[in-house]
Amino acid sequence: MKSIYDEKDLEILKILQENGRASYSEIAKRLGLSEAAVYTRIQKLIKHGLIKKIQAIVDSERLGFNLIAIVAVKAQPSKYEFLLRELSGIPEIAEIYDVTGDYYCLLKLRLQNREALAKLLDKIGSMDGVISTDTRIVLRIIKESYSLPL
Repeated sequence: MKSIYDEKDLEILKILQENGRASYSEIAKRLGLSEAAVYTRIQKLIKHGLIKKIQAIVDSERLGFNLIAIVAVKAQPSKYEFLLRELSGIPEIAEIYDVTGDYYCLLKLRLQNREALAKLLDKIGSMDGVISTDTRIVLRIIKESYSLPL
């Protein structure tokens, strides 16, 4: 089976992971390609889903979202898919992971303060299908990366 990407595509992905605002001309110069070739390759990577989205990574603390919490959720199996859709609609939930083990999913919350956390935990705890939650507050971020080791 032929791969939809090659070494040049991987190099483009590396560059965009370093700087999502890199211009076509800058990428072209670094890789020895034409701007048109870079444009075509990036469009192909987007079309095939290798590039999901290009967006700014915002400093949440500078915007007042100073609290990060990880919430483990136990759920009723028959209501789990519905619950996931409901949780996905809550803007303070930054990430949802379907996991193995004692819990059904893990949520990463970004909030402004403990009061906002308490309100959101009450909301989650009262949702149809939630059996229980277990919450951890993040004290420090040691490593947070959005890049893959290509």
